[in-house]
Amino acid sequence: MRFLFSKIVFLSIFLFFGCSGSDDGDSSDVNVGNEPIVSSLQIFISADEAIVGSTVLFSVFDNNGKNRTSEAKFYIDNNETTGSSHTFNEIGTFEVYAKLQNIKSQTKDIIINPVPIEYKKYVLVEDYTGTWCGYCTRVSYAIEQLEKQTNDAVIVAIHQGDPMQFSQVTAMMSNFQYLQTTNEFGFPSAFIDRESKWAPPEPNSIDQVLAKLSDKAYASLAMESSLDDDMLSINVKLKMGYNYKALKLGLYIIEDKLIYNQRNWTSYYEGDPIVDFEHHNVLRKAVTGLLGDQIPSDKVGHDKEFEKLFQYVIPASFNKENIKMVAFVTEANNKEAINVRSSKIGESQAFEK
Repeated sequence: MRFLFSKIVFLSIFLFFGCSGSDDGDSSDVNVGNEPIVSSLQIFISADEAIVGSTVLFSVFDNNGKNRTSEAKFYIDNNETTGSSHTFNEIGTFEVYAKLQNIKSQTKDIIINPVPIEYKKYVLVEDYTGTWCGYCTRVSYAIEQLEKQTNDAVIVAIHQGDPMQFSQVTAMMSNFQYLQTTNEFGFPSAFIDRESKWAPPEPNSIDQVLAKLSDKAYASLAMESSLDDDMLSINVKLKMGYNYKALKLGLYIIEDKLIYNQRNWTSYYEGDPIVDFEHHNVLRKAVTGLLGDQIPSDKVGHDKEFEKLFQYVIPASFNKENIKMVAFVTEANNKEAINVRSSKIGESQAFEK
């Protein structure tokens, strides 16, 4: 979260100025023989955003780079606080500044958020594959083994160069090239929560996926759907447990039990090709943008709920009985999945803590 990053930046600045502002290395002290004139102050805070109950540290440096933290007075919303730290026990936005010798620093804002609400975590696994790819059965086998250990992995198979090819596969690969270890997008490739590549050989790295289920999730998804002839209506609901600034909501249509021969150059299955191999979780349609659609800013925030109704006409070439939906949520400036969930047609889901 942003406040963790701010702490790192604060410590780096503190160390830099702490060294450069020492008495031994300040040539102006030596030349003049007196304290240099203080004409301005700069305040630093250990976090510009924190959780209620957190203690935030302050420091201040003068225009000569000297650490004046022990001499300065610190103010929160114009009220003097004791020492160079403060524990924030109320939610809100607070103004902080420092004063020394009647000189006032710049004012900085600190946002104090409520304690996050935790929800059940699901992990997104995206498998880039094709029937022509003889080594792609390695990931297929790993997914089979993964699903024997957990029901909380949501699989999406993105096909390229075969009859099940996703129409926007090139754009998908371009969006997630950064997860590759080389400049080329290799097959097979599987990604976990759009945050890391599933390390090959994937059957030996199942714990890498399972470990993601222990991550904290501060958002929950739930779907309700109905089918009227070919018209599929999906109501996607999102519950937020953190004061996110911007989120995107995505929705995919996937299909199970597609039968095509599969090349196989591994020992995980017998035969090459594997005749009538059953393909599952095949990505058929992105109902939203590939990376999701932006949620209105006034609908985003701690303990808020957002829902949106989507409609999709199922093509005659799809088997309705094998259709599922996958909903996911990401921060607007980050492609990583915060949480994800799958649903069958007609299922009515509730938020899960």
